[in-house]
Parts: sequence; C-alpha cells; structure tokens
Amino acid sequence: MAWERSIREGNQAFSRNEDLAALQQYHSALKQAQYLLKQCVQADTQELPVDTVLAAYVVSHHNLANVHARQGDINAAACRLCEAHRCLSRICADASMACELRMAAQRHGQRTYTELLNFTNLYSQHPLVAKTLQACGQFCMQQERPLH
Repeated sequence: MAWERSIREGNQAFSRNEDLAALQQYHSALKQAQYLLKQCVQADTQELPVDTVLAAYVVSHHNLANVHARQGDINAAACRLCEAHRCLSRICADASMACELRMAAQRHGQRTYTELLNFTNLYSQHPLVAKTLQACGQFCMQQERPLH
C-alpha cells in the first residue's frame, strides 16, 4: 500500500537525519491518509478498515510533528498534533457519522490526547496545544452515553 511505503521511506529518512526527505514522505503519507479518511467520512467504498485509516491519519500527523520538533519548529509540530486531535474530536462528536467511524475516532483519540500531554511536558504550555486541550480535551473519555 502506498501509505505504508511512504511512512516506511519517511522513517528511514528520519533515522538517517534526512529531515527534508522525511517531510516529503510523511506529507505524501498524510495526503494518502486524508484521501482514505474522506472515503470513510463520505461512506464511499472503503479500501481499508476504519481503524487502519485513522491510524494512517494519526501516524502521518505525529511523524510530521516529530520532524518539525527535531528541526526546532515547535509551532509546526504543535499544529500537526492539534490538527489530528481536533479531527478525531469532530468525528467523535458528529452523530451523523457512522458508529464504527466514531468509535474508532474515540479509540485513536486516546493516542492523540496522550501525545498532546507529552508535548506539553516537553515544550511547556504551547498556546495552541492548551487551546486544543481546553476545547477538545480527552473527548474519548467524555462521552456521556455509548456511541452506538
């Protein structure tokens, strides 16, 4: 699969400290993951299971954040982490979305929430991260009723 190949090549470049190549591969992976997520949201024919699609989306954002952080661009890193968390939060909160997609967003939201907390511990209180945590928080644990 193209997404996995892009992630693998990005990881290899990242481990060799080739940040430009890693960014290119991770951006390619994110573009592919966004396409797959759009298919899930629109309930078109899905190429992959929902969990795989959301994992691809989250991993692509998190890998991009890692490169930006290593380059010292903390704002870009924060943007990537927040974008992933906010997207999952919106999916989870949207009752018009398929239950399977919402439940998967809830599960993957645990990871994005943890990454935001880790980022806060490493880089102090970044305004965008603080705003995202305040707005979305640990949405995956805030559900008052089951999603199905």
